[in-house]
Amino acid sequence: MIEQLTITVLVENTAGARGLLGEHGLSFWIEADGYNLLFDTGQGYALRHNARELGINLRDSDAIALSHGHYDHAGGLPCVFEETQNAVLFLHPDAIAPKYSPRGAIGSPIQDKQTLEANTQRIVWTETPTEIIPGLWLTGPIPRRHPSEDTGGDFWQDGNHHLIDRLPDDQALFAETPEGLVVVLGCAHAGTINTLDYISQITGKQKIHAVLGGMHLLRANRDRLEATVAALKRYDVQLIGANHCTGLNAIAHLWRLGRSIDCRVGTRLQFN
Repeated sequence: MIEQLTITVLVENTAGARGLLGEHGLSFWIEADGYNLLFDTGQGYALRHNARELGINLRDSDAIALSHGHYDHAGGLPCVFEETQNAVLFLHPDAIAPKYSPRGAIGSPIQDKQTLEANTQRIVWTETPTEIIPGLWLTGPIPRRHPSEDTGGDFWQDGNHHLIDRLPDDQALFAETPEGLVVVLGCAHAGTINTLDYISQITGKQKIHAVLGGMHLLRANRDRLEATVAALKRYDVQLIGANHCTGLNAIAHLWRLGRSIDCRVGTRLQFN
């Protein structure tokens, strides 16, 4: 169990204070009992600036974890590697595979294992649930079971749009704290409901204290929104910090639960 957990939003679409920069992307700085984890890296334009403004030194990173391999989550890897080459890197193998959308290539700027190995202490491939330190986990690939959830858009493995990318690299982070489970999503391409169900299955727990991050509900119809709300209620989630790719309409919908908070750049949450 993590006794002291602090989560700071380093990169997000909107900034919550003067001097901070918003960027389409996501990055969280996670301090867990003295262990420093950078969860996602944004596109790489705002990361170092916001870290400096928030008093965070990226050189103190013990680990880097990628929720998946899209540019708005993995794009900051080169700038992180300029700050430190001593961190352990956690990611699924498909996070460095080519990725495309109707806009073109949207994959990680680093797509070869050798470059990653040269700039990290070591690599941990998260093909199953992976414990980073006691009480702090990555889900690895998430089973897709809920009928209303999809990846949230059109994604392919090739530029000719022949091979569908179902984003098997999508994963979430969760921490076991005295207040309960705290879940951090990247984009939840596997689906928020599927993700929470899987974390409940892994931990054997039926309650989740907090859910933060992107839920990729931009294109969600009302049935999917209502199913997501029902899941959050079922797990008795007390704190919802939806941001990034969740979409403004969905965020507004979630605020009706009365459990939501702003989760913009500069937001800092403590669980202990």
